[in-house]
Amino acid sequence: MRNLEGIIRLSIQKSSNLPLNLWEDPRCQREANALIQLLLTPGMLELLAIHEAGHEIYYRRAGCDDLYFISPRITYNEKNENPFAQQKAAIKVGNWHQPEGDDWLLRLARGYAAGGRCSMRLTTTDYAGDTNDRENFKETYVSAYPGIVVDEKGMNEMWLQAQKDVNNDLNDESFQAQVRAKAGEIMPQLFPWLSV
Repeated sequence: MRNLEGIIRLSIQKSSNLPLNLWEDPRCQREANALIQLLLTPGMLELLAIHEAGHEIYYRRAGCDDLYFISPRITYNEKNENPFAQQKAAIKVGNWHQPEGDDWLLRLARGYAAGGRCSMRLTTTDYAGDTNDRENFKETYVSAYPGIVVDEKGMNEMWLQAQKDVNNDLNDESFQAQVRAKAGEIMPQLFPWLSV
């Protein structure tokens, strides 16, 4: 029988790419232990994969084709009170060029909002996990209008519209099936221990 907890720990350690002295820090180990227990929770891998699948589908619709997946890891930022934090799973946009058309920012907003909407609608939990997604969208929104004071109201309206658009798409059972199929496809990229 495989020691799944040990295999996940090694995967997280490798993905975290922290020097040994940081990895062995008790605060880091507390975060790693909590992350491992979360990943061992029944249904959690599916939830995280569905979340990231939603992002991928909408990022591609927005013209992003340079995407890569990040498996669970512990991050380190010495400026934080607790410098160690869990990153459950992620999809990142590599090189991206603003597409033609006036609606490019809304299309990209759907990419950010899709993970939380898919998590909420296609699993049995109430976990959206989109706090960082909302913050990342804000950074993109701000960078789209350099030198201009951010229109918080407009940004919030765009975020809510993006969530509404994704929720409307999720009313279609064939689209739900597409998200679930994509989640199954990307699971080994998000969780490398599944193919061990």
